[in-house]
Amino acid sequence: MKKAYLFYDGKCPFCNQYAKFKELRECIDIELFDARENLLWKEIDPNLNLDDGIILLLKEDSTILQGVEAIVYLDNICTFNGLFFKIQKFIFSNKLFASFVYSSLKVLRKIALYLKCTFKN
Repeated sequence: MKKAYLFYDGKCPFCNQYAKFKELRECIDIELFDARENLLWKEIDPNLNLDDGIILLLKEDSTILQGVEAIVYLDNICTFNGLFFKIQKFIFSNKLFASFVYSSLKVLRKIALYLKCTFKN
């Protein structure tokens, strides 16, 4: 089984939910890290930006995938059950559509983080 490290934005509700999918652990030996608490990803590549999406580091060849590329990779190696996952697989099987949807999710993430900060205070 392949080994990988997934760095996600712990303050983002969408990222948190994706990282919690137990199915991820069934298809890849994955360690999850809140990228706001564990900054190893910055040491690996200082040019990475958490605002560009989740960061997936594949241990065997040190490949770094971020954002839509990381989701597409995980979708390709994992077999998920359920309607949500079938829709996700459909969306991320088309590169143009996947980029559009992922960009939309990043906008929703920014709104969610803004609202979370606004109503927290």
